[in-house]
Amino acid sequence: MSTDESRSVAPPRASSDSLSDLTLASEAEAGGTASSLWRRHRPWMTEIGLIIGLYYLYSVMRSASPDRVSVAMSNANLVENAQRAVGLDMELALNQLFVRNQWLADAASYWYQITHMVVTAGVLLWLWQRRREHYGALRTSLALLMVSGLATYWLFPLAPPRFALHGTVDTMAANPVLFAGQESVTGLANLYAAMPSLHVGWAVWCALAVVMTTRSRWWNLAWLYPLTTTYVVIGTANHYLLDAVAGTVYAVGAYAVARSAYARAAAAPATAQAGI
Repeated sequence: MSTDESRSVAPPRASSDSLSDLTLASEAEAGGTASSLWRRHRPWMTEIGLIIGLYYLYSVMRSASPDRVSVAMSNANLVENAQRAVGLDMELALNQLFVRNQWLADAASYWYQITHMVVTAGVLLWLWQRRREHYGALRTSLALLMVSGLATYWLFPLAPPRFALHGTVDTMAANPVLFAGQESVTGLANLYAAMPSLHVGWAVWCALAVVMTTRSRWWNLAWLYPLTTTYVVIGTANHYLLDAVAGTVYAVGAYAVARSAYARAAAAPATAQAGI
């Protein structure tokens, strides 16, 4: 084979321009993939960021609310007197039941520390996956619940029974499990912010989210969750009964406000289209 023939069959060499084109195409494809991935996952990633940011802000603001110990103790005395006047001063008796039964105190401690976050996060995830049309209003109602609770911590500091009610025992501190008794270490807790009980408030919100978005009557069993949480927060001497009642009222009120606002927002485009 001649030199000319060998040159004629040799594969063409890629020019510098063609290599640049390949590189640019590869980068564009990678950029397009990243962009499409972001667009596809942006909704739930935004929600996670929003929820984490909101909870962090709530924790910081809660810890920043004034302790005002003397005011908190005086308010606790008011709550005790009010409950005693109507025969609802059950905190000491229930706490003594927990003290006499260590297994009950330990179970309550696990319940108090775990379910508050895990169940609420699970309900949010379930709403996102299975009840997306209700998610926005319920997520907003949870945020309103937290904000209203923060406002009350600032306006009405309240010492929990474990500090203010003579004869009660802090069962979570007496026999710590998990993170019990470390509130002062984290710096993200105000020990005089008992009113309302957001453990109960969040539990009521979870039950509302389930019951109001399903049709089966079996889902009414979800109310056992806030009832059990109320039993736990009182028995461990973390809250008065009135704290639990306030948490319930705040949760229901926040849900009603958010649901009404979302209903009006949904109705507005239809009204405008009809020319009303």
